[in-house]
Amino acid sequence: MKFRVPLFIKIMLPIVVLILLAVSLTGYQVYQASTMRWQTEMDTRLERVATLLAGTINIETLEAVRQPADIDSPAYVAVAGQLEQAVTAANLAWVGIYYREGDYFYYWVDQDYSGVGYPFFYATPEHFAVYDDQQPRYVQYTDEFGSYYGFVAPIIVEGKTVALVEALVDLESRNLVQQDTLARVLPILLGGGVVAALLSLLITVVAVNRPLRQLQQGALELAAGQFGHKIQLRAWVKDELHEVADTFNQMSGQLERLYREQAERERIRREIEIARTVQQALFPTQIPQVRGLEIAAFCRPHRETSGDFYDLLALEGGQLGVVIGDVSGKSIPAALVMVAAQSTLRAEAYTHDSPAQVLDQSNVLLQRNMPRGMFVAASYARLDAWSGEMVWANAGQIYPVLLHRVRPADPLAYPSYLEATGAAFPLGLNAAINYDDQPLKLIPGDTVLFYTDGVIEAMNPAHELYGFERLESLVRSLADDLSPQALIEAVLADVSAFVGPAEQHDDITLVAVKLNSEESA
Repeated sequence: MKFRVPLFIKIMLPIVVLILLAVSLTGYQVYQASTMRWQTEMDTRLERVATLLAGTINIETLEAVRQPADIDSPAYVAVAGQLEQAVTAANLAWVGIYYREGDYFYYWVDQDYSGVGYPFFYATPEHFAVYDDQQPRYVQYTDEFGSYYGFVAPIIVEGKTVALVEALVDLESRNLVQQDTLARVLPILLGGGVVAALLSLLITVVAVNRPLRQLQQGALELAAGQFGHKIQLRAWVKDELHEVADTFNQMSGQLERLYREQAERERIRREIEIARTVQQALFPTQIPQVRGLEIAAFCRPHRETSGDFYDLLALEGGQLGVVIGDVSGKSIPAALVMVAAQSTLRAEAYTHDSPAQVLDQSNVLLQRNMPRGMFVAASYARLDAWSGEMVWANAGQIYPVLLHRVRPADPLAYPSYLEATGAAFPLGLNAAINYDDQPLKLIPGDTVLFYTDGVIEAMNPAHELYGFERLESLVRSLADDLSPQALIEAVLADVSAFVGPAEQHDDITLVAVKLNSEESA
């Protein structure tokens, strides 16, 4: 016998379904429209900024910037200011200019003062195509800081491409638009659900009682964490409740996927915590006691894990080994490379007397498994407190500062920097690189300050770098008999005062070693 469906049920159920479908469709259309509007607006804004800058940048001013030291020149500041105005006016994330040499692009000028001649590791085929055929293009890529979408336009002089202008937006902004849309649409969806629930109260006949119970039980299963639970309705005829059940099953599947994604994010968080724990275990737990030397060290990571590292080794014969390094990149990859680099340098330091040999062997070992685009800037020094002899080798690290006990007659000649000859490339780039030992004679009372670029590149809210000049000025203002610990605290306090409320953008590491006058020979 054919099942009889009362007329009011036939009327009420379609209304409920239509409400749900209308609300869902409206929410989806609003969501899609907001996303498309963001895309169109960004395309127009990016193209307009990049094209305008490519046609208005003064090439003579740009050509005046060629060396890393030109980053503080009036020409660099003028061009960077023009770029920063464009970023502010168009509400973009970043605008910069690259030049090309061979198969690589390099930073020329940008509003973040990234440096002149610093390699751009994330060039896409579109970058090369724009440079070659002089046709602007959209680009999208991901670096260690996030994912970006942008527009690249060529700077053309006398028919030749001399540089590229790139304007970028952070794709996180698109996610924020989508989240805002969801926040506005969600109440509508919930309101529609409430309306549907109120209408469903009218439908209390036996014909729909069992399907409703099954839907209720399915919801309880979801609340209990049974994501992926499916509902199979049994009835003589298939009605709108079956469609609701199908929608429920789709939602259940989506929740199951979201749960897996959340579990994956939690796994990554635990991995980061493990990496941080391993890193902390490798840092010296206490300063080694070496007679004749006073030692202090400090490391403050930018994120949960650090790319900076240092090591203090008590060597045979009352000598001290000092390792300081900085791994390119951020997060887990940099943390893993940092662990490998520190372990390798420590092992080689106990094997070889020559700092250059320590760097040579470490470079060979690290280069074998170094991830593409990553490297380790490091230096290693070996100090003999009794003789005052110090031998130092450098692999792309910032030159240490030497604070003489007796200041020179010229105030500007104090402090001085240790200088290195020969190759100074970071570790892990080329196994054929050989490094040189740099001998130095210290006298009692001299202090050597090792530090990473996080000190020099600390930035205040006005996007100004702390820089070498401020460090030198600070050191000149300090007392001659300052202890290593007091020296580090003074540098950190000065950097903190300079940066103010601005966020720290890089790891900061310092190691200070002083030759005591009463202990050395």
